Amino acid sequence: MAHFGPIKPYNKRQLGQVLAEILVAVVIAGIVIGGIAGTIGTSLITSKKVKQITAATGLAQQDIEAAKAVAESSWLSIYCPPSGTCPGNKGQSNHYKAVLSGGAWQVQSGEATSTIDNLIYTHYFYIENVNRDEGGDIVVSGGTEDPSTQKITVMVTWSGETNFTMAEYLMRTTSSYFRDFNWSSGNLGEGPYTSSQGKYSTTSGDVMIDNSAIKLNI
Repeated sequence: MAHFGPIKPYNKRQLGQVLAEILVAVVIAGIVIGGIAGTIGTSLITSKKVKQITAATGLAQQDIEAAKAVAESSWLSIYCPPSGTCPGNKGQSNHYKAVLSGGAWQVQSGEATSTIDNLIYTHYFYIENVNRDEGGDIVVSGGTEDPSTQKITVMVTWSGETNFTMAEYLMRTTSSYFRDFNWSSGNLGEGPYTSSQGKYSTTSGDVMIDNSAIKLNI
């Protein structure tokens, strides 16, 4: 039969050491658990943000594709927005949205809203002229305006986030023409004209009319 001696109580020094070890273990456990919780929280926030940016990207791409469709069917609706009557209104202060009407996309003034995962996104685009240098490259300043190229910039906003931006250059792929046999001189603007005006220039300048004949100064 085994015999056990009396249990000796901890002295004060030993008891203090045990308490210190317990406190250290608690602190370490708190740091580890806090770190894991922080990692999980950050992961959830990152995942939520990625979903929101993905949704914003899809809306921006949709607006650009709609603008491309409008450009292919009616270039003047892009060059002279929104109605196609020149000169139109362009620049960052003129907001447009793409609206599907009768199976075709149209440009209208204003901003669109879309709800995705119970979050409201506001999106619109604006149009700017594009200039090119003598080599045909697009330039930010200087150069000459290219009426066959326009810059479309889409802006998407939603609660708690800054603007998401996507831009693309659209180019005219088709052209139209008309015939006119009634030439006369007159003081008109720069155009462009899509139908007969009956008169196109004064009797001086780069394009002039002399005895019903058009002459170009080159």
